[in-house]
Amino acid sequence: MESLRALDEALFLLINNGLSNPVLDVVMTFASVAGDAPGWIIGGIAGIFYFDRANFKRRAVTFLLLMAAAGLLLNVTKNVFERDRPLEKFKQRLDAGEVIIHTPYNKLWARSFPSGHSQAAFTAATFFALYYRRFQWALFGTAALVALSRVYVGAHFPADIVAGSLFGWLMAYIWWRMDPQAPRPIQVAEVETGAAVK
Repeated sequence: MESLRALDEALFLLINNGLSNPVLDVVMTFASVAGDAPGWIIGGIAGIFYFDRANFKRRAVTFLLLMAAAGLLLNVTKNVFERDRPLEKFKQRLDAGEVIIHTPYNKLWARSFPSGHSQAAFTAATFFALYYRRFQWALFGTAALVALSRVYVGAHFPADIVAGSLFGWLMAYIWWRMDPQAPRPIQVAEVETGAAVK
């Protein structure tokens, strides 16, 4: 466990220090600000309205309930683990001048694990990937950028964003599986059977 934690901390410093530059400061700060849960909720509702007006009310409610449930469970999990954020974890070494943490955005100190931004991003991305089956690469690419931005701005360790991303994906997948009105992909066997009949 200690070796994994040491690797996590070393990877954090590598990303946070090694990638820092003025251009990425702007990109990653924007991704971190816009990629919080409210940004995904606003964008998600707008997307449902644009792509699925016929089912807008039902799908919008489903999406909002999913985001709320995932966020609530994530916060419960944060309180269970109570992991310090990098600024708190490295406080003594920061004071001694042994390490530098790049923080172009706001400074956070507590409740690091799992990452809420990563959870919200992957919950929303997975919802749209499963319910609408379009723009998957753009959705997951954006979600991954949001997650990475949390390490870049010094708010999370890599393990936090991995756990948050998996948490978000799993919540959306379970929700989709349990939703009797959710669209299901056409099975290959059914397509082949239909072609054979013709």
